[in-house]
This record gives sequence, C-alpha cells and structure tokens, in this order.
Amino acid sequence: MLDSERKWAISCYIPIFNVVMCALTSVRKVGSKFCLFHARQGLALFALWIFTILVALISQTLSLMLWGVVLLLHATGMFIAYSKKVTEIPLLGQLAMKIPEHYLFELLAGKKPEVKDEETQEVKSEDTNTTQNK
Repeated sequence: MLDSERKWAISCYIPIFNVVMCALTSVRKVGSKFCLFHARQGLALFALWIFTILVALISQTLSLMLWGVVLLLHATGMFIAYSKKVTEIPLLGQLAMKIPEHYLFELLAGKKPEVKDEETQEVKSEDTNTTQNK
C-alpha cells in the first residue's frame, strides 16, 4: 500500500488535474520536501500542457507530437514519485526548481507556512524577512 506522501506526489502528475493537486499538495504537505519537489514539477508540466494548447492554434501536427512528449513526461513523473525518488524529470526539471518552494502556500493561504522542527518538535514560522522597510 502507498504511503500518504507518495499518493500526494503521484497525484501531482495526473494530467489536467495536476494544477489543482499541486496547489493542494503545497498547502496540505507544506512540511514535506518530497511532496513540494513533485508539486513544483507538476506545475511545470501544467505550463507545458498550456503551451501545447497554444501550439495547437498554429500547427496541429506539432501539437500532437508535443502531446506525446507531455504524456510521456507525466508518466515519467508518476514513476519517479512512485519510486519515492527526488529526481528531476527530463527537460522541465531545472525550470521547475526555479519555482519558490512555499510560494503557492503563501498565495493560497495568505500566510507563511508553519513547519515543525524535527529535532525539537516545536512549530516555527518560516518567516525569513523580519526586517521592515521604512
């Protein structure tokens, strides 16, 4: 049976629904670097999916080839998540790593995430910008 983190990570690669699942994963699994890694890659795949739709307006043949690549990348991401690995998917992995780790949580929840410190089990805010501009 799959553990919770693996289920969330795999769900980030479900075509079409991955943008919703990536947002939910970013909010529900904010303390899991594994899940956040796969959420960022899922968002990059969604961007590629949108790009493929735009290409369809210009060339249907090229769009069909891109659809094949997109579906292959979705399957690759699912396999990587199922294997419980933190490996960048080909072509989009480096782009995905440029997405800020807690950006979606802050956007959706309107606050900084609170993460438990594994050593002391204390909850602390990840607010790194404590300086105020005057």
